Amino acid sequence: MTIQLNGATPPAWQVRCATKTDLPAIYQFYREVCAAISTTPYGPAWRWGVNPSEAILQRDLRQGKLLLGYDHARLAAVGVLLPGEDPDYRGAAWRLPATGAEIGVLHLYAVHPDFRGRGISTKMLRAILAQARADGQTVLHLDAIKGNVPAEKLYTAVGFRFIEERVVTVPRIGQLTLRLMERSTR
Repeated sequence: MTIQLNGATPPAWQVRCATKTDLPAIYQFYREVCAAISTTPYGPAWRWGVNPSEAILQRDLRQGKLLLGYDHARLAAVGVLLPGEDPDYRGAAWRLPATGAEIGVLHLYAVHPDFRGRGISTKMLRAILAQARADGQTVLHLDAIKGNVPAEKLYTAVGFRFIEERVVTVPRIGQLTLRLMERSTR
């Protein structure tokens, strides 16, 4: 599926669902993102080969959708849209009522360092919300690692609301405090 945002973005902007043939480019994208965020104070605790990894991205492609955002034919952003609630989020004090099939979860959302500061994040999040809506999901859940202030500001600016903090243990990374957020897809 290709999503164009009704003239709200330049014609060079395109979002589409990944296929298996896109995986090598997606791996390279996350390698570069992980290398860049390792030098910043705000990035998520991602390490290429641990989270994300080839195996995780292959699994996510089978279970959900990897949405690819292109700016002038260059891969600028990727987000993983999975159906149903994330097990780490179960029992959270969500405010928007939704059942399993009505919930979408956004994971591994990133904009390539070469494209930061150009409004790509907002365009990509709007496209992800449109895809979730098209898939019948009425609510989108996500998390930002505590202390990732730029991510929280972005999510709040596009309508996500903070719900609660939750400590989780990520294999081979350790304990992280997640700030859970939600938004209606409408």
